[in-house]
Order: sequence, then C-alpha cells, then structure tokens
Amino acid sequence: MSQYDDIPRSSRSGTPRPLASRLPALPARHIARPRLLQRLLTGQQRLNLLLAPAGFGKSLLLNECAHQARPGVQVVWLDLRGQTLTPDELLGRLASALGREPRAGGTDEALEGLLRSHGQPLWIVLDDYPRQDAPALDRCLGDLLERDIPGLRWWIASRRRPDWNLPRLLLQGDLLEIDAADLALDAEEVARLLQQQQTPHAADSLAALLEDSGGWPAMLSLALRAGSPPALESAAPVLQDYLRREILAPLPAPLRQALGILAHLPRCNTELCRHLRSVGATAFEQLCQRQLLRRLAGDGGWYQPWPALARLLCGMPDTPAPLHSFLEASQWFAAHGKIHEAVQQALAAGHAELAVSLLRGYSQDQMMIEQSAAHLLQWRERLPPGILRTKPHLVLLHTWALIICARLDEAQDCLQDLARFLPAADAQRQRRYLAQYQATLGVLQRQFGLASAHRHCLDALEDLDESAWAQHILCHQALAQQAMAEGDLSGARQHCQNGLRLARQQHNLRFEALLSVEHIHLLALCGNHGHALDYAEQMLSDLDNAGQRGPMTARLRLLRGTLLAARGDAAAAMDCLRQGLDEAEDCQDAYLLFGYQALIACALDRGETECAHRLLLNAERRMQQLQTTEIRYRDVLQLARGELWLAEDEAQKARDDIHAVLLRLQDNVLLAPTGFYDLLPRARLLLARAHLALGDSAKAGYELQGLLEDCHYLGLRGLACECQLELAEALYLQGQQSLAETPLRDAIDDCRHLALRQPLLAMARRGSPWIQRFLPGPPAPAPAEPPRSGSDTPPVEVLSLRELEVLDLIAQGCSNQQIAERLAISLHTVKTHARRINIKLEVERRTQAVARAKSLGLLR
Repeated sequence: MSQYDDIPRSSRSGTPRPLASRLPALPARHIARPRLLQRLLTGQQRLNLLLAPAGFGKSLLLNECAHQARPGVQVVWLDLRGQTLTPDELLGRLASALGREPRAGGTDEALEGLLRSHGQPLWIVLDDYPRQDAPALDRCLGDLLERDIPGLRWWIASRRRPDWNLPRLLLQGDLLEIDAADLALDAEEVARLLQQQQTPHAADSLAALLEDSGGWPAMLSLALRAGSPPALESAAPVLQDYLRREILAPLPAPLRQALGILAHLPRCNTELCRHLRSVGATAFEQLCQRQLLRRLAGDGGWYQPWPALARLLCGMPDTPAPLHSFLEASQWFAAHGKIHEAVQQALAAGHAELAVSLLRGYSQDQMMIEQSAAHLLQWRERLPPGILRTKPHLVLLHTWALIICARLDEAQDCLQDLARFLPAADAQRQRRYLAQYQATLGVLQRQFGLASAHRHCLDALEDLDESAWAQHILCHQALAQQAMAEGDLSGARQHCQNGLRLARQQHNLRFEALLSVEHIHLLALCGNHGHALDYAEQMLSDLDNAGQRGPMTARLRLLRGTLLAARGDAAAAMDCLRQGLDEAEDCQDAYLLFGYQALIACALDRGETECAHRLLLNAERRMQQLQTTEIRYRDVLQLARGELWLAEDEAQKARDDIHAVLLRLQDNVLLAPTGFYDLLPRARLLLARAHLALGDSAKAGYELQGLLEDCHYLGLRGLACECQLELAEALYLQGQQSLAETPLRDAIDDCRHLALRQPLLAMARRGSPWIQRFLPGPPAPAPAEPPRSGSDTPPVEVLSLRELEVLDLIAQGCSNQQIAERLAISLHTVKTHARRINIKLEVERRTQAVARAKSLGLLR
C-alpha cells in the first residue's frame, strides 16, 4: 500500500476519531503539499471536496489540514471506508463523536439541530465517502450543505462525485473542489519524493517517470519500491494488483468494461462513447465523475484514462483488446474527419484494407499533426506489402512522411514509384501527376541541399492546379529555404509572404505555422530578434488555442528557445529548448537536430564542455537511430564539434573540423540544411576564431574583414555583430588598439540595438582585459513595460522593431487589416502589437500613441 493511498489501513479503526488530538498520525515520510494546503486553509468556504481515485493522497492531505486547525476548532474525523451509510447512521456517529444526544424528530432536523447547538467552531472530516451511489445520504448531506451553520466547515474525500448541487455552492463561494489533476504530483514534488527515497535520477528520467505516471502518487510510490531506476514497467505486477483491488473491484461491471475499452483508444468524448455500444454516454459520464478519465488540455471536450491506468489495463490479460469497439471507433473518427485516429483504430481492429481506404483521404497537412508522419512509417509494417505503391496519392503521402522524418534516400526511392503511373490515362491527369512529382522532387532536393531544387519548384508552381494549394505552399517553403541558404534574403521574404498568403486564404493554421517557421528564421538572420520572438510566441499561442500540436509546435518552440538564448535569458531558453526537443522526439521530426545544436551552444556558453560532449553524442545517435540521411546532419554536428574543440583549447583540432565543413560546402556546391541557413558564414567565423586561437591574428583579421563585408552586403546583421567583436580582438592582438576600438564600439551599439546579449556575454567570458573595459555590464533584455518615471526619453528597447513598424503604419492612417496585409501578419497579431504599444507608451488610443511616440522621437 502506498503512503499516498488515502490513509494507511493501520491507522483506521471502527471507532471515530472525534478530536484533533486523536487524529491519525501523519506518516514520518510523506511529501508535504504546501501549494494545496494553502488553497484549503486560507479559504472560508463551507465545503472542501477532494475528488479523485484511490492513491491520490486525499486522506493524507485532509489529515495535514486537520493537524493545522487553529486553536478553539474541534475536529471530528469519521472514516467511512467507502461503505454505504444511511443518514441515521451518520447522525449516530456524529452524535457519538461530539458526546451529544441527537434531538428527537426526523433525521435531517436532528442533524441540523445537533450541529447548530454545538458551542464552538467545528470541522467535520468525512474520509472515503461511500464509493457506490448512496442517494439517501447524498440527499441528506446535500440539503445540509446548503444551510449556513455558523462555525461549521465540511472536509470530504470521495472517489465519486456526490449528487449535490455543487454548481450552486461554487457560485455562492461555499465550495473548493480539489480534483485528481490538482492532486497529481508536479515535477518539483516528484523530485522531492525521489530525493526522500534516496533514488538517484536525472532530469530526463524524472520527466519520463512523471509523464508515464501522470503524477499519480500511488503509482509513483509503488514504482519506487520496485527497484532502481524507478519505472512503471518494472513495477507492473504490483501495480496491476493494486489496480484490481483499489480501482477495478469497487467499479460496477459495466464501468469496468467501459474503462477497459477506453484504455485502448487515443482519446474519447461523449459523442464517441455514445457511438460505442459497449461503452455508452452514461458510462463515460460516470467514469468522468469518478475522475478515472482526465480532460486533455487545450482539446475541448476530449478525455482519456490516466496514462498509467491505461497502460496497465492494456497489459492485463483479463482486459482483452475489444476489436469490435476498435472498428466502431474507426468509423466514428472517419465520419468526423479525424483520419489519423480512424486509421489507427482500423489497424487495431485488424482491418488493413479499411485503413488503406482511409489513407486515401489523408492530406499533406495532416502529416504535420502530432506523430502522424512517424505513425505512417510504423503502419507500413501492418499494411499489406506494397500497398502504399498502388495509388499515386499513397506514393506521395509515403514520400512526404519520409521527407518530414528526413529519411531522404528512402524518400527518393519512394518517389520513383510515381513513374509507374505515367503516362496517365488523359492529358489533364498527366499534367497533374508531373506537377506533383516536380513539387515533391523540388522539396526533396532542397532537403539534399541541391541547387536544382529551385528549378523544379518554379516549374511545379507554373503547372500545379489552384486546387493543389498545399503543394504551392510547400514549393514556396522550399524556395524560401534555398534563398536563405544562398543569402538572398529579399527573395526568401517574397516566398515566405506568398506561402503565408496562400495558407491564410485557406484558413489552414498548420501550413501558416510551417511558413512562419521560415519567416522567423529570416527575421533572425536579419537581426530582427525582437520581432522574431514576438512572432514565435504569437504563432505558438494560436496553435495552442486551436488545440493543434505536432512538428510545427516543436519547431516554433525550439526557435523561441534560441531567440531567448540570444537575448541572454538562459533559464527560459533552456526550458523552451528541452520542451521543444521532447515534442520533436515524439514526432520523430528531424528538426530535433536544431534543438540539440542549440543546447550544445548553451552548454558551451555556460562552460559545461562535458555536457556539450554528451549532447553531441546523443544528437548523432538519435539521427542514426531515426535513419536520418547523413547529409542532413553531418556538417552541423561537425561544426559543433569544432566549436567544442575551441572551448577546450584544442584549436588545431577545431581548425581541421571546421575547414572540412567549409570544403564540403564550397567545393561540393551543397547548400546549408534546413534550419541552418547561415552555416557557411558561421563556419567562416569559427575558422577565423580557430586562427586567432592558433596565434595567427593577421590571417584571422583578413578572414573576418571579408566576412564582415559579406554580412553587411547580405543583410546578416546579427552575424555581423559577432564578426565585429572577433575583428576587434584580432586587431588588438596585432597591436592596433586604436583601430580595434571602432569595430568593438560598433558591435556593442549594434548588439544593444538588436537586443543581442549572448555575443556580448560570450566575449565578456573569454575576452582580454582590454575588451572587458568596454563591457562594463551587458544590457538587460527589453522590458515588457517602460520604466514608470518622469523621464520623457525612453530607452531604445521600449518598442520592438516590429512594434515600431506597426506604429509607423498607424501614424500613416492604415487600418488594422491594411497593416496585416502590408506586413504579411495576421489581424490578431496586429491587434496584439497595437495593445502592447499602448501599454508601453502608457496611452489608451491609437491617436494618443502616435502623438506620444512623436514627442519621444520614435516617429518623425
């Protein structure tokens, strides 16, 4: 029995515990829950209701509260043991606990009279409220709870929702409900539990344990007792025994059956359960009331069993897979346009042909939903051999899944299968197939880093039908990527805008997010980090509000993490990068390489070279495990290895690695891979750093001067700042201190203007004493609001560059819709910028914002 499972049976007896001095003793080793205690003890509500399945620590939490009752409060503790109780029996137990005789008359009146006549503040704790329906007791207590009896507070722990008028009590401010989601342990509490049990753990093992258990305290406690490292799999036998006794045994047979079926489904709601003959809407509602189903965040109306519960149920031999329910679920999901779940359930039911017919309704944008691409590659093993080669649509779908997972060699082989359908039966179909082939080939060649992708994408855009808007967008994405890799930032901007316009015309948020990722990369390359960060946060918010997760949220989160790191917000950056990396891992999206590279850079910034080594090895291993084509990650990781050698004062090894990358990029005419569009100029910067470390400051200075000119020509403002800092150091080492001051001061000014703190911090850590004099204190990130002072001259960071652009268009008299079209952003984003401008300038209206901005010199 877990220490969190309500109250240990050893502390229970048939005798009520009427006084605080006779409360059950708190276990010596329990995890305090101050976040919940504060909520319970600071309120004045008449009813505190703890509602959760067994093992969530309800009784323990009530016990902690009871021990903290202030002097003068009498505490009556009644352990009901989950057994049905009549109103008369409750009256008898309360009267006995209070040492009083109940008045004559009906039970309800006698109970009320007994409690009203009590002469001091009273807390009544009803632990383990009846687990089965108890209509008489529910009615009696429901009436009593609605009566205001001075000094009386009820504390009730229950595994089911009693039939009381809880909404009314909530509206009156007389109810505080703590449910299973509240009682689940959070990351900090799990860490304290592991520490208390003296169980060694790493951050990733803690996160995995928390995710697998859902924070269910009893499951965690039993897993800890099963061995080290703690894992639910190793504790499966004891957990299943606990599950049978504490969860399944008290459930009526229809609910046990329904729960076993829902454990095999990815998610459920009222309508789906009504469609499932072996479940039904009533069973679904009752399982929700017993908190055995938890609501999915950001996914309105959807539920699923707790992850630990579902996993254990699926592994129990006496809960076989309900094949007929899988088929019914597949039909329902398909009828509601949820093809991914429909295919999953069809395969689970053993209907491969049905799964194939459903895949014909799959589209490219659905490949970007959660783990859809990875799942399609897994489904191949359960489909009839060669079935994905039988239709052009299936061939293209298979190819796109391989491209998303960066299995480029397989994707190239797969795409050749489209040739089997040529020539087509008619000219129109022939043209459509060829255009789709060219579009897919162009995107694929872009992933290979081949310049020929440009021609294929342009040709495809000329021949694709208007109905093939998804392929149009993907071609614009590939062209934007190639333009950035070639340094054509204006061309990249045009393709991003064209792709975004098409996505918004189709009201397709996933494709808008796809192009937004490239647009954010473009903004970062141009040095517009503030605007890029705003854009990433807005897009993540839109996806979250729409309940959409998948590769795009992972990519946006990773981008946001790198932008936060550039601004010097290391803690927030690390949290964001880890979360984005986890999401990319779930989707098997090759963009996780971007996350690993960013984490390596952060580790080097902190001077943690051992951590950087581990991350580098992990990145290479994951790429190989996911069968990612080597060209997609080889140069990125070798360049990161060169930077690691520099951090370890192995300048010659660094030079060799970096030079090898440069040779491949220049001699083989390969373009930088997705997400690393400045790979070539960054390699040139690192090579110059290696020459500096080797003592060849003259050669480094020559290389940096050339690179700086190229950065200015291409518009790579952020990289130009880093070049100027390195050039200043090279000139100083050559004894040209006066010449060195100019690029150093320019770099510091540019970094401040672009809100780039990371390069200054890096220079401060490794710079010479001479450079330290110019870096007295790196600038703080831009504040969310301007200082509330009487000064009329705000710092330049008050408004971001994008906010200044919006404000300038407002001053020109543009409407919000016109601003959205001019800047290629959503109307919602324009309104968000306008609201932030008003807050920062401390005004209420647009006209006031313009006037104040002019008085501050922000507008002409």
